Amino acid sequence: MKKILFTVCMAMLVFATTGCKKDKMIETTNMETCYYTVKPNMWLAEPSGAYMYASFENSSITPNVIENGCVVAFLVDADNRDNPLPYEIFQEDNGNFYSETFTYDVSYENGTGMITFKFEASDLQNAVGIANYNDMSFKVCVFESVTQMLKYMKQ
Repeated sequence: MKKILFTVCMAMLVFATTGCKKDKMIETTNMETCYYTVKPNMWLAEPSGAYMYASFENSSITPNVIENGCVVAFLVDADNRDNPLPYEIFQEDNGNFYSETFTYDVSYENGTGMITFKFEASDLQNAVGIANYNDMSFKVCVFESVTQMLKYMKQ
């Protein structure tokens, strides 16, 4: 009986200290940052004249980013500070007050990721308003959620 008990105890000890291979899914986030410069002649008028825009292809913007990730854009000012979009600038002209707003859109169409920067003046003088700016610098951060499978030994 002692031999059987000893054998069972040894078998349990072997099984308890032997590892098993397991798969583990982990979720991580990749980030890519890029910069765009919009020169004054690059701004285009939206057909109805509601705003001015400048569009750029961005290969980091994928269907996965659109569905599970995030795109964040900043206006980089003359002091090299990042101002998150939307960004509103208040102006005054001969006692008339108005605002100018920079925003952005992202899309993925026909196999291409796009980011579009927009400019809109509250006085609807978009072409006049954007003409007051020189080259505009924008910073774009693309966050993509990535699931990875790791193999590890269970202890």
